[in-house]
Amino acid sequence: MEPVFEGLVEYAGLFPPASLTMAGAVAEYAEHRDGPDRAALGRFVIAASRLDELAREAAALHDPPTSASPWLLAVVLGVNIRGDLALVEAFEADARHAGLVIDAFELRVANPGEVAILAEALPSGRAVFYEVPLSEHVVDIVTAIAAVGGHAKVRTGGITPEAFPEAEALTRFLMAVVRHQVPFKATAGLHHPFRGSFPLTYEPDAAQHVMHGFMNLLLATAELVGGGDGETAQAILEETDPEAFAPVRDGWRWRDRHYTEAMLGAVRARHFLNFGSCSFREPIESLHARGGA
Repeated sequence: MEPVFEGLVEYAGLFPPASLTMAGAVAEYAEHRDGPDRAALGRFVIAASRLDELAREAAALHDPPTSASPWLLAVVLGVNIRGDLALVEAFEADARHAGLVIDAFELRVANPGEVAILAEALPSGRAVFYEVPLSEHVVDIVTAIAAVGGHAKVRTGGITPEAFPEAEALTRFLMAVVRHQVPFKATAGLHHPFRGSFPLTYEPDAAQHVMHGFMNLLLATAELVGGGDGETAQAILEETDPEAFAPVRDGWRWRDRHYTEAMLGAVRARHFLNFGSCSFREPIESLHARGGA
C-alpha cells in the first residue's frame, strides 16, 4: 500500500447502500484490519445511538479490540446533540469500552452561527467534522469552521441521483477549504477511483448514475493546493476517461499534469484527509485494478 493511501477509507458499513447489521459490519471491519490492505483502513463510522450495540458485538470477536490495539471511531451526532453527547459520555465512562476509542465527531450544520455554537458544546480533544451544505453559504460556513479550528465534511453522493453534487459546487467547496486551510473528509458515492456511471445500490436492477471518483477529488485538491485555478480543478473532477489518470514513478498524473508523491502526501495530511465508504473492499480493489496502491 502506497503511503499516500494510508487511512484513506473510513469504514461506514452500517450506512446505505450496504446497511449491514452491526454483527456484519464489525466482522468486516475486523477482517479488513487483518487484511493485506489494512494500511488504507481508517476509522469505524457509527451513530452515537449505536455505540453500546457496537461494544457488545466487538467484545464477542475472537480477537476483540483492546486498549493496546484499539479501534478508532468516528461518531456521527444527530439532531439531538445534547442527548447524543450524554450517550458518548456514558460510553466512555465504562471501562469495558477501553478498546473502542472515540477519535472524531461528525455533525451537520446549516449556517456559520451553528458552527460557533456547536464548537462550544462539543468536548475537546477530538477532531470535529462539520458537514457543509453545498449552498451559496459554503464559503461563510468554511470560514466559520476555520475560526474554531474544525474540519469540514462534504457529501459527494448517496443512493439517489439528486444526492450527487455538481462538479462546479464541489469545486467551490474545495477552493474554500484550501484557501482557509481547513482539512476535510468526503462521504458517500466514492466507491470508485475515477468518475463514471455506476449502480446506485447493490441491488441487481439498480439504476446507474454518474459518480465522482476519489482520485479525481484527490488530484483536484492537489491542483488547488499547488496554486492551480478552479477551472482546472473542475476539469479534473469532471474527467471521465480513466486513461487520463495513471500512477507514475513519483506520484500520479492527470493528462499533462504531474502530482508528486510528496505533494499528494502533503495534501492527504493537511487537506483531503479521507472519505467514508460503506464498502472498504470496492474502492481499494478498484484502485488496485488501475495499478494504484
